[in-house]
This record gives sequence, C-alpha cells and structure tokens, in this order.
Amino acid sequence: MRFAIISIGTELNLGLILNTNSKYIAESLAELGLECNYMFTVRDNECDIIDVVNEGLKRSDILILSGGLGPTDDDITRDAVARALNLKLVKDLTLDDTSLRFTKRIQNSELVEKLKQGLLRQSFIPEGALPIKPRIGSAAGFIVKLNKEKENKWKENKWLFSIPGVPKEMKSMFDFDVLPYLKNILNSIKESKRECGSEQDLFIKKTEILTTDISESETELKIKDIKVMAKNLNVEIGITATPGLIKLILISKSHDLSVGDKNLSLIEGKIRDVMGDYVYGAGISSMGDNLKDVIDKKDRKITISAAESITGGLISSIITDTPGSSNYFLGSIISYSDFAKSKILGVDKNLINEKGAVSSEVCLNMALGVKNIFNSDFAVSVTGIAGPDSPEKNKQVGLVYCAVVGPNNYQELFEKNFIGSRTEIKFRTAQFILNRLRVAVKRL
Repeated sequence: MRFAIISIGTELNLGLILNTNSKYIAESLAELGLECNYMFTVRDNECDIIDVVNEGLKRSDILILSGGLGPTDDDITRDAVARALNLKLVKDLTLDDTSLRFTKRIQNSELVEKLKQGLLRQSFIPEGALPIKPRIGSAAGFIVKLNKEKENKWKENKWLFSIPGVPKEMKSMFDFDVLPYLKNILNSIKESKRECGSEQDLFIKKTEILTTDISESETELKIKDIKVMAKNLNVEIGITATPGLIKLILISKSHDLSVGDKNLSLIEGKIRDVMGDYVYGAGISSMGDNLKDVIDKKDRKITISAAESITGGLISSIITDTPGSSNYFLGSIISYSDFAKSKILGVDKNLINEKGAVSSEVCLNMALGVKNIFNSDFAVSVTGIAGPDSPEKNKQVGLVYCAVVGPNNYQELFEKNFIGSRTEIKFRTAQFILNRLRVAVKRL
C-alpha cells in the first residue's frame, strides 16, 4: 500500500519552522512495511489544501494530514477536507468536552463564552468520519474511509487521517489512534490476500549507521562494492551528510521478513567492517550515548574528564546530554584563555608563548593537566581556531589539535584541519575527539 503525507501550515511553507512531523510519520509507517510515495507541504489556504488532498488520493491509498485543526480562523483543514470529499461538516457532540477542556481552568465566565465559539469549531468533522479525541490539547482528529464501491473512483478502498500539527499532539494521536487503526487495516488486507492466495506485500526494514570524520565521497568510495551486493539483495543504501556526521541509511525490501532482516544485517556488517572506527553508532543515538555504551561494557569503573578551549563546553554538553553520564564524567575545565590554561591546567606559560595556544604541545599538556586535576582514567583536550579570523600568525581557521590520554601512559595526539562555519568547526571537533575517546576506551 502507498501512503502520502500532507503537512498544513503557512509557517512551514515560509520556512519559519522545521517540518519534523513528516519525518516522524514516515519513519513510523516504514516500520509497518509502508513506504511514503509523496510528501506535500501546503499553506493555510482552502483551495490549495483541496487540490493537494485530491492529488494525494489519486496517487496513494492512505492519506495522512497534519495541521490546521485548531480553533483559530486559519485552521481550515476540516473545511477543506469536507469540500474535497463532497461531504458536509457536522457537529459531533462527543467532541464538545474536549474542544472546551481548557475553559474549565478559566474563572471569568464572560471570557469563556467569547472563547466557546472558536473552540467549538473543533467539534465539527466531515459527515460519516470517525472522530479521534485528543489526549493532549483540544484539537480533535478524524478518520474517513472512502469505499471503492461507493465512490466508484478507485480500485481499492482509501483512508484519510487528519491529525493536529503541534508535534506533541500529533505524536500522541498518531501513536495511540492512527497506528493501531492502520495495523488493523494491514492485518485485514494480508489475511484477505492469504485467503485469495495472492502474493504478500513487501516488508520494509531499515537501519541507520552513524559515522564521523569522513567525507561523503570517501564513504561512497569505501562502500562501492557493497552497494552492488546490496542491490542484488534488494537493500538500498542512501548517504546523507551534515557537518561532523555522515549517516548511511539501509532499507531492505522483502516478501519474507526473516530474509529481509538477514540481508539487512549482512550489509550492515559489511559496511561496519570497511568503515572501521569511523562508525560510532546507529539509529538516532548520539555520540554521548555510544560513549556511555562502551564505558558500561567495561568490567571495571571508567572515569573521564575534559579540557576544552575551542569547543567552549560543547564536549561536556554532548557527554552530559546522556542520562547516567554522572557515573563516569568527573568534570571539565573550559580553558578558553591562556590564563586558564596556565593557572588552572598547569600548562607552562613559556610553552604557550613559544608554541602558541593552538599547538600540539599545549594540547597534550592540557589533557595531562585535566587528567591530573580530576584523577580520571581518561582525559581529552582540544584547542584550535574556529574563525572567522585567526588570532595566531600563520595558523589558518579550522586548525585544531586534539588529545586523548589514558591509563598506562596512553596518549593520542591529532592535528585536524576542519572546514565550515564557526559552529560547524566546533561540532566537528567535539564529534571527532569523543569518537577517539570512545575507541580508546573500547580498546582498553
């Protein structure tokens, strides 16, 4: 079955907010074996919404609309859907309580009466639609089943789901109402096909491999032969690039779920082998999450600390974004100035004057200094030039030194030349050194 997503909101079309709803819906339905064939984004205009709904129904079996169900004048989704389907808008009395739920908190009765008219718009749905009561917020959703026999337009039945656009409201209604409904539809269809002896729909499975400190073109070159193998196994490999993070997306399609899982695991293993230490995780996990994983797998307690110059606390932030990091992260020194490097970390002033604050020698001494202060097993340090200008003569923007020190005099020192904006260089630096720390702990 094919499905399309329609995101409704002028703020989306103007680029004022990021459309995370489509991503969430598409990823969730892919887990059910459904593939999104179209994504539409449309402004708050009734005629435009009608056009897109009609187009979506031509091209897809399932249509999921997100947005435009609130109480304000620009919330016109229910009106547009009703017109597109040639249905009347009717008041569903069961929705009145949810539409007015927030007025119960307001003590001013005059204000409540003024609000009611707008809020009660949320109680109207297309005639014959199934209402969806919200668990969060006051905007109700609805489901419309379009029967092939009744409509006499399509070869198969079609379904339209309309849910709120506010992300937390959307996720709640999608997870608790839309997904279970769709699962029942799919189970019913598959059962019907088994009875008729027809071929089962394709199962879609996906995974994401996360890498850092490697370019998109280098990645493509490394997995060139694997892509040929993957194609023969009906596994697609996609590559998406952002500063400091290359994501490989693997999608398996198979008529047999176990075969699809096996093919996906095989290709993932091959990619991990050729990519080596560039791979730091999978799915939606962060660098901090994967650092925690390797530390937790050790048979003894491991502690870490950090000395940050160029990143200004970003390394510590990434580490502490992961719950449980207090068990191993002892602390950090943001040694942004030469004063902090010498007075707090104990880096020799003469060394800073001779080599410069951005140098391999100073970087290594920063790591040794912070390791000594916190008495940690491992310590990392970074110093560099984030730009847009370089404060040190003959040293270019993007020059970064990174160090990892650990037990038994373990030392690693790196000179990197990162590209990008100031923010991107800082993130690349944090990603790189935390990955090197992860590898060092793993090998201990």
